[in-house]
Amino acid sequence: MENPKTRLQLIQAAKDVFVHKGFDETTMIDIAVASGLSRRTLYGYFDSKVEIYQAVINYETDKIIEQLTEIAEQNIPVKQKIVEFVFGRFRVLKDMVDRNGTLRSAFFRNSWGLEHFRKSFDTKEKCLLMQIITAGKTEGVFNVTNVRRTVTILHNCMRGFEVPYIRGKIWQGNTREEMRAEAQKLIFGALGCNDQK
Repeated sequence: MENPKTRLQLIQAAKDVFVHKGFDETTMIDIAVASGLSRRTLYGYFDSKVEIYQAVINYETDKIIEQLTEIAEQNIPVKQKIVEFVFGRFRVLKDMVDRNGTLRSAFFRNSWGLEHFRKSFDTKEKCLLMQIITAGKTEGVFNVTNVRRTVTILHNCMRGFEVPYIRGKIWQGNTREEMRAEAQKLIFGALGCNDQK
């Protein structure tokens, strides 16, 4: 039977090793040594480096989902909520990437290669978007024909802005206020809002 504390100890040790050595250079032995536990214990929890890497990604993205859930559950107008959700998402994603050393360069080198590892995150994030957009449609604030399709479009747009946002390229020549105003127009346009404020 797995011990949650031992599992977390292994995940945190693996994260530290991945941050310092990168995914390719990390071995299961490195992770066992960093955790202070035996290889046998490590293999009792994770069958491979890929599996523990997925656990590290899930651990990090679950923290992001917790923060996004807090935004989605705020008692604020739905138009404000969707804007706070989108900008909050970029902020916490950037914080996670910045915090994780060499994983940052791996993120930029192969962000689409992380596709497999972020499926769970994307699914949870789309559920939160669905919740917000459905509420906006129900309230008559968002004029969307198909909520699921709108969620897919908005989610894909957000994913397309990830790398330029995290690298800081998106702000060049613009203030944050200007970019926020333009992003709001894009978001509200996609949601069929007549009033862009």
